[in-house]
Amino acid sequence: MSTLRGFFLAMLWAVASPGASDWIAGIGAQAERDPKGNVIGVNLRGSWINDAEMIQLARLTNLEKLDLSHARITDEGLLHLKPAAKIRELNLYYAEWITDQGMTAIANWKQLKRLNVRGTRISDSTLEIVSRITGLEALDIAHAPITDNGLDHLITLVNLKELAMGGGRRSSGALTVLRMLPTLTHLDLSGARPAPPDMPGRAGAGSGMPEESLRSIAELKDLRVLKLGHQNITPAGLRILASLEKVEALGLEGCQRVDDSAVAVLTGWRSLKRLDLQDTKVTAQGLATLVKARPDLAVLPALPKSSE
Repeated sequence: MSTLRGFFLAMLWAVASPGASDWIAGIGAQAERDPKGNVIGVNLRGSWINDAEMIQLARLTNLEKLDLSHARITDEGLLHLKPAAKIRELNLYYAEWITDQGMTAIANWKQLKRLNVRGTRISDSTLEIVSRITGLEALDIAHAPITDNGLDHLITLVNLKELAMGGGRRSSGALTVLRMLPTLTHLDLSGARPAPPDMPGRAGAGSGMPEESLRSIAELKDLRVLKLGHQNITPAGLRILASLEKVEALGLEGCQRVDDSAVAVLTGWRSLKRLDLQDTKVTAQGLATLVKARPDLAVLPALPKSSE
């Protein structure tokens, strides 16, 4: 095993020199280069890279993009990247061993524009670090144990355009922080898929999204994309959100309280171009009515041609 690790390490280090694309492909990684041949991006998604091997990545002095999604590194490995201050995009999607300790590595990454920590073990302390990277434009903290207090740190991110924050340990009033993020154009609040009906302890439908939360979303007048998958939003809630005149893509997949009574609202939401109604309570008849009234609207699920 140690021999294999050494071989892997040697190949990864070869990424630093021009002409190493074949080596990168050999370990299941991909590299992106600038016109001068410098490696500016490395994709190690789902790889077996370990903490010690992360040192080699830090030696890529022009590195701007790094994908470590589903990687099995720990905080120790991430801390090796502290000198890599040119990184603009870091993807730690479901790198499940990463905690707040490892995220201190990015404290001085002032050029960071995109950060994905979905499904990691980070908490409010990481958002305190992120709050000082005011140039950040995209942040995914979905399905991480963030609380209401942590979300308060987001208000300093005056350039934030994309935010994903479904799941987590937040209260029903947590979304009021959105009022302080007027620059958002892309918001993903999709929750987790519900447990099967026969699973013990399965939660019920609940009372829907709080009106205060909906009105907070409705203040984001520059939104183009809004994802609410698997939320308890109702047709009445959609009426509040329909005031968002720039939203072009709306995701309602798995929203079990969205039924045919929502069709009128969706038909009148003139800015919509793409709509996901998969696994909702909208019937084939309701879908046909919507498609007939809005032939310009791309809708999922697609209506069978015999029903159009």
